[in-house]
Amino acid sequence: MNFLTKKWKIIITAVAAVAVLGFVSEYALGFNPMSVVINSVLSPIKAGFSYIVGHIESGIDFMIEMRAYKADNEKLEAENLELKRANRDIAAYREENARLNELLALQTSMDTYDTVAARVVSYSGSNRCEEIEISKGSASGIKTGDVVITADGVVGRVSEAGIDYSIVKTILDDSSAVGIRVTRTGGTGLVEGDIKLAANAQCSLSFLDRNTTLIVGDMVETSGSGGLYPAGIVVGSVISISADNSGALNYAVIEPAADMENLGEVLVIK
Repeated sequence: MNFLTKKWKIIITAVAAVAVLGFVSEYALGFNPMSVVINSVLSPIKAGFSYIVGHIESGIDFMIEMRAYKADNEKLEAENLELKRANRDIAAYREENARLNELLALQTSMDTYDTVAARVVSYSGSNRCEEIEISKGSASGIKTGDVVITADGVVGRVSEAGIDYSIVKTILDDSSAVGIRVTRTGGTGLVEGDIKLAANAQCSLSFLDRNTTLIVGDMVETSGSGGLYPAGIVVGSVISISADNSGALNYAVIEPAADMENLGEVLVIK
């Protein structure tokens, strides 16, 4: 390190000496044979010196420009992140507004029932979608057993009603059972929660009328039997069928119409 420092001191001293000598030859000695000889000798050195100085100036300018570019780039990145955040907020607002409009339309269409809208606060249960908490409770007239739905279909029933919250067991819970009918044929059966299927946000259909055919894609809706659920509310669709050797139905897998994994707002039928 000391060697390099010493070397650079020698170089700088030599360059300074050349510069001084050139100045003296041009401005002190004037135009004479001696100054011509000195300038001839120093000309390549001065040219090299000018070249070095020019490159140093270019390097300094480059560094200044790079710092300016970096500052501009950081500013643009910050502005880009802010725009992305604003766009996400706008998209989320539009989605929420669409859901609320759908829920309002559903509430209006069910004017024969006493209903209350609520927001989903959290999920719980051994499988995430088996149980949810909503933002309304007994203070809003909600009671245990009340049916909970969305604009898409059935969610479940209230299992616990606090003053300002309620716990809802969804149709994925293994204690849940919903009397259904197949929309296409009118055949009746029972949709039940299943521990294994709940992991995929699905449930099972069994006890279907023997004379009823079932195909993948069939829609099922509440039958109203037992008085637990009002009739005619969509439950879900058939996505697979299991039958025995005789062709008799063992069970079918149902995908709920309500998006159990992304519930936002719900309607409680009191």
